[in-house]
Amino acid sequence: MSDDIDAQRIAQALTQGQVLSFAQLNSTNEYVLQHYRDLANGSLCVAQTQTAGRGRRGRQWFSPQSRNLYFSMLWHYETAEIPQLSALSLVVSVVIAETFEALDIPAIQIKWPNDIYYQGRKMGGILIESRVDRQGIYLVIGIGLNLGMDQVDLSLVTQQWSDLSAYELDRTALVIELGQRLQTALQHYRQQGFAPYAQRWQRFDLFYHRSVKLITEKEEIQGISLGINDQGELILQQGEIIRAFTIGEISLRAGNEKS
Repeated sequence: MSDDIDAQRIAQALTQGQVLSFAQLNSTNEYVLQHYRDLANGSLCVAQTQTAGRGRRGRQWFSPQSRNLYFSMLWHYETAEIPQLSALSLVVSVVIAETFEALDIPAIQIKWPNDIYYQGRKMGGILIESRVDRQGIYLVIGIGLNLGMDQVDLSLVTQQWSDLSAYELDRTALVIELGQRLQTALQHYRQQGFAPYAQRWQRFDLFYHRSVKLITEKEEIQGISLGINDQGELILQQGEIIRAFTIGEISLRAGNEKS
């Protein structure tokens, strides 16, 4: 695995935006959120390590030095063209899964709504944050991928994890491939919405036709996952009842996994 990320090579390969590369940041998402007004649409922020990386629902993201991949992309939709945003993390998940598929890395799966799995264990995650003003919405799409986890802080990593250390991945080439695919997907998403991605998602769905439970602040809901619909909602079968759940403050787990 390459230990360096070549920002110049990435900038030359991408069709829009700037590329900012740092040895260390508190969080690539936080940096872009603080500077979104000064950055061109499609800009990428990459860090070798993060001191305060974060995941969904405020969880800390373990970010060791120069082994994994941590980057954020800025994307702007003007007020008149804002698409359905609730399913955007699903689009990004599909882009990541298909990128690794194109690199001949098998056993990549997606857990609704924003986790990437390899061989049945978590390998990466997505965090989308935003800023809204008169010009529209500015999305910051953060991606963390475990490419090589030599040592793990068990106080931060509390679930089964995996990495891609078995593959000699060039991190610069991976950023280029992901960046190009993301920029294309975000351009198309404005016109097409999520529907074209629903079937593409199902090929990677970790829990398709499996027993699962949804954990909310008030209850645990058991059922069989039937995948997702064209709005990106999770479809759950409970006996004769079929229910749809929107992305929000819900955790999805295997039916036999401890809470």
